[in-house]
Amino acid sequence: MRLAGLLLLISSSCLVARAACHEVAGGIVTNFVDSSDTLGSTTGDLAGGLGVHVIAQQTGPGGTVMITVHHHWVTQTGDTVSLDEATVTLFPTTVPGFYAANYLDGVTLNKSGTGQFAGATGKIYGWGAVDLNSGELVLRYSGKICKQE
Repeated sequence: MRLAGLLLLISSSCLVARAACHEVAGGIVTNFVDSSDTLGSTTGDLAGGLGVHVIAQQTGPGGTVMITVHHHWVTQTGDTVSLDEATVTLFPTTVPGFYAANYLDGVTLNKSGTGQFAGATGKIYGWGAVDLNSGELVLRYSGKICKQE
């Protein structure tokens, strides 16, 4: 009886889904096409196209600007990376309109992606520079994406 229970326990534990995670990294170059939307491209592990929509902004401590955004990310293979709303913090520099940017809390994948990102979870972080004078952004991204096996 003990052996049967042990075998049942072992076989049922094999049915539990495991998450397979992998690191991703690359770059983002995007331009404002109007006051609240950007369009651009990404390189690296998630190479493709990226658009960002500004939902809200507020002034933070020390002259920072906290911007709530929604991303639209499609890879070269046509898969969609679906992300929750996120906050990017802009840190002022000595050059008017030029900011250092950082997704301090990262951007969370929300399982609603398509293709290889269907059901994916994880978090991506980004940092770089924003030039509001020219409407240009350059960022590096890195993080982890997980899928159930």
